[in-house]
Amino acid sequence: MIVCLLAGLLAACQQAPPPTPAPPPTSVAQGGFGQTERAFVDLSIATNEQALKLLENAGRPELVANRHAELERLRALLDSPYVNLHEGHDMPGMPTDAEIQLAATDLQARDQYVRAHLTESLKVVKVARGH
Repeated sequence: MIVCLLAGLLAACQQAPPPTPAPPPTSVAQGGFGQTERAFVDLSIATNEQALKLLENAGRPELVANRHAELERLRALLDSPYVNLHEGHDMPGMPTDAEIQLAATDLQARDQYVRAHLTESLKVVKVARGH
């Protein structure tokens, strides 16, 4: 009986350990972004695309160049095609199509909308730096 027990114990010790379970899935996308980061990049692209329409008539080529460069960097962060989920939204700092049309003929409105866009952009930068 002791011999049988010893033989059983020796056989059990020589078995391979159970496989290590796979790590649980995370919400981080392939590019290293989670849902929050992806949403931020998507919103930034949508805002910059609208801002470009406004800034192109503002007589400030440096602002236009800055937005083009920022759009290029933002798009490079994405690992899948960009789809504008914010089209037609009225959000702080994002010029609407109606505002862009008005700004094309009303210089005071244009200056007001450019200032609002830049002010909101600065707020976003300050919040992002705080985190």
